[in-house]
Amino acid sequence: MFDFVIVGGGSAGCVLANRLSENGLFSVCLLEAGSDNNSPLVSTPLATMALMFTKKYNWLFDSTPQKTQQNREIYCPRGKGLGGSSAMNGMIYIRGHDKDYDRWEKEEGAKGWSFKEVLPYFKRSQHQERGETNRHGVNGPLNVSNPSRLVKFNKRFIQAGKEMGYSYNEDFNGDTQEGVGEYQFTIKKGKRHSAAAAYLTKPIKKRPNLTIITHAHASQIEWQDGRAVGVTYLDKEQTQHRVNAKKEVILSLGTFNSPQLLMLSGVGPKKELEEKGIKVNHHLPGVGKNLQEHVDIMVMRNASKKIGGPMGINLYQAIHDFPSYLKYPLFSKGMPQSHHAETGGFFKSSDDKPLPDLQWTFSPAKLNDHGRDIKALIKTGYSAHITLLRPKSRGEITLKSTSPLDAPNIDLNMLSHPEDVNDLISGLKKTRALMTAPAFEDYLSDEVYPGAGCESDAALEEYVRRKANHIYHPIGTCKMGDDHMAVVDSELKVHGLQGLRVVDASVMPSLIGGNTNAPTIMIAEKASDIILQDHA
Repeated sequence: MFDFVIVGGGSAGCVLANRLSENGLFSVCLLEAGSDNNSPLVSTPLATMALMFTKKYNWLFDSTPQKTQQNREIYCPRGKGLGGSSAMNGMIYIRGHDKDYDRWEKEEGAKGWSFKEVLPYFKRSQHQERGETNRHGVNGPLNVSNPSRLVKFNKRFIQAGKEMGYSYNEDFNGDTQEGVGEYQFTIKKGKRHSAAAAYLTKPIKKRPNLTIITHAHASQIEWQDGRAVGVTYLDKEQTQHRVNAKKEVILSLGTFNSPQLLMLSGVGPKKELEEKGIKVNHHLPGVGKNLQEHVDIMVMRNASKKIGGPMGINLYQAIHDFPSYLKYPLFSKGMPQSHHAETGGFFKSSDDKPLPDLQWTFSPAKLNDHGRDIKALIKTGYSAHITLLRPKSRGEITLKSTSPLDAPNIDLNMLSHPEDVNDLISGLKKTRALMTAPAFEDYLSDEVYPGAGCESDAALEEYVRRKANHIYHPIGTCKMGDDHMAVVDSELKVHGLQGLRVVDASVMPSLIGGNTNAPTIMIAEKASDIILQDHA
């Protein structure tokens, strides 16, 4: 019997396990379906690409065939093991625009979640290597560092942006978001600083009031008179176990799996549950709905020469970089200390947009199909990914079966809203111009994507629907709010039930303008204070 049972050891779960056990007053159990992720493959930043293929560390989900995208199944990687997706992501530290959180608070029923109210939790979570400011904290668990700057070609993207009239931005988490510049990363001394590395260090794991159980695949929430009182899980041998919670069960399985476990436990849209033969414990129509994802499209070019420029898998590159790779095992320095997609920026698809609605991530390599396209990587080139930050399209999560071991049905439904397509086409046009700016002139070669002849809006729309993916930022399926489709309230308690909260990216009512890992950690930091105050 524990005071708190946390289901899911991802970014939010790691924060909660640390903070709820910190004062020593409460017993905490953390259940994680994957391993402890104690592997050089996880800790080496450049190995991000390898983790895209690796079943041990990645759930390797796929969407259902997408009608809006030529019936393609869209790859949906999610982290598996302690640290969750922070143990395999791109490690970019972005908070989003201040007004995103003010929108949550003022327009979407998330009382207490304005930027002014969440900023202290961003700062508390952070150790900013640049030092403390009014917007940045030091001495927090999560290390935030500058880029490696090992690939000099990345500077050309910033120079090209300036040539096209975009301002240089030294801090995308500062007072202004728009412009081009260098990203910061959750990397510490050359190694990935996942939520597990930051919040579940060895001393914390050894706390007598904290129990961490890995290879524990949650199958059911246990109920007593409308109250969550425990969780049933399956171990590696498919043997069933149960852990009980005296105070609360907290779901932190992420945007795909938190609604799945709720529905498997009889909480969700009544009709859908009955169709699966699941006993309805509580009708909650919003469970699994409101799925949002940052849509991503790219411009890719070949380079006219190999020397001194972008990267490729070739003999020259191997010889050139070999000494740098040799340093890493001893000093955690050299090429493996970064994935090298270190520059980018935020811009507007049109001047009438109130906020930057598109994001660039520049890669000094030909990064296609989530890095799984090895043929593209062989020939030297470079690419710019364009991400739509606040899409109007909405998808949903539903149950594929009543087995907790089956993946849920993921219907992203991206590009179902015409404005999303139009904004991406605008972003493509602006990016094509930037990628042929004078800064790239001595490396210019042919354009791979969208490619010669793809010029009209109709052709660009066909390209977007054929090639668009996403940037691994699903949110919203257990959204916070007070309307009839909200799943949790502003304290992240599940509406209509006792002893149950959801704390992860699924509670975001709408997408923020940027990468979602730092906001997820912030949500868990704030939630831990709310929970501890409730049980003081």
